[in-house]
Amino acid sequence: MTTPAEGPSPARIIAPLLRIPDSHRVFRLPLAALEKGYGMTPPIVDELIAAGLRYRPTADGPLFDEDDVASVSLYLRLPSARRGVMTFWLRALRRFASADAPPAHRVEVTVGCPDPGHPGPCRYTVDLGGERPGDTFEAAPGAPAVLTALTTRAVGRPRELPPVLRELADSFADVDYYLLPGGSAAEPGLMQRTGIGDCILMAHAIVAEARTRGIEARLAGGLIVAVPFSSTHTWAECRVDGEWLPVDPLLPKALAAWGVPGAEQWPTTLAPVGLFHRLGGAPLRPVTHLGTDCGSSLRTREAEAA
Repeated sequence: MTTPAEGPSPARIIAPLLRIPDSHRVFRLPLAALEKGYGMTPPIVDELIAAGLRYRPTADGPLFDEDDVASVSLYLRLPSARRGVMTFWLRALRRFASADAPPAHRVEVTVGCPDPGHPGPCRYTVDLGGERPGDTFEAAPGAPAVLTALTTRAVGRPRELPPVLRELADSFADVDYYLLPGGSAAEPGLMQRTGIGDCILMAHAIVAEARTRGIEARLAGGLIVAVPFSSTHTWAECRVDGEWLPVDPLLPKALAAWGVPGAEQWPTTLAPVGLFHRLGGAPLRPVTHLGTDCGSSLRTREAEAA
C-alpha cells in the first residue's frame, strides 16, 4: 500500500482500535462500500485486514464497522465525503476570522425518507438542543424535505486561548482522535487506556479536568457552522473573565494528522469562536424517522445579520 511518508503505518493506525471489544462494533458495512465511500481499494483492504482491521465474515463477504473504517481512511488520507466536509470548516474558520462583522448563517435541516413505500406520512424528530426531547415534523413520504431551519449569529472571532486554557488544552496533547464504534465512548477509562477519544469523550474529559483546576466548565452540543454544509459536534467550554470559550484541542490535531489542506491555520490552542455554535449542554441526537436514526444534511448559507 502506498501511504504518505509522514503518515503512520496501517498497523499503527489500527493498533488502538484493537483494544476496543468487538461487542461495541456494528458490523454492517459491506466490502464494496469501503472503496466507494472511503477510498479503500481491495489491495488496501487486504493489507488492513492483515494488520488487524476487525470484520465479521458472512456468506456474502466480510462486513466492517463504519467508525473503524472512517477513522482508518482519514489517517491514511484517502478520499472521502467526510474528508471533503473538513475543508469547509477551515474555509469557514478563515471567514469568521477575517469578516468585518461576525457573519450570520441560515442552517436548514434536510432529510430524505430512508424507507420509501412505508404507509402514511414520514414523521421525523429533530434535536436542536436544549432539554426537550426533540421537535417532531411531518413530511410527504419519499421526497426529500427541509424540516426546519435556524439562524446562527457569531458573537466574536476565533482567537488564542488565554494562558490558563492553553495549559489545559496542552494537557491532552497525547490523545488522538478516532471515531469510536458503538458504545465504546461510554466505557470508563477508555481514553486513558487506549490514548484515543472522540469528540464526546474528549469534551467530558476536558470539562472534568477544568473543574479540578478550579475553572468553570460545561459541555456544549451544537454545530460547526460552514458553507455549504454544517456539521454536528460536541466540545467543552470554559469560562474565563466572564466569557465562555470553546476548548477543543483534539479536532485541530486530527485535521493536521489527517493531512487536511489548511489545517495549520487551526492550532490546538485556538478558540474557534463563531465556527462553533452551541445549541445545548449535551451531544445532539441524530434525526429519527418513525423512531429510527436516519441521515440528514445541514445545508448552510450566509444570512443577513440583524
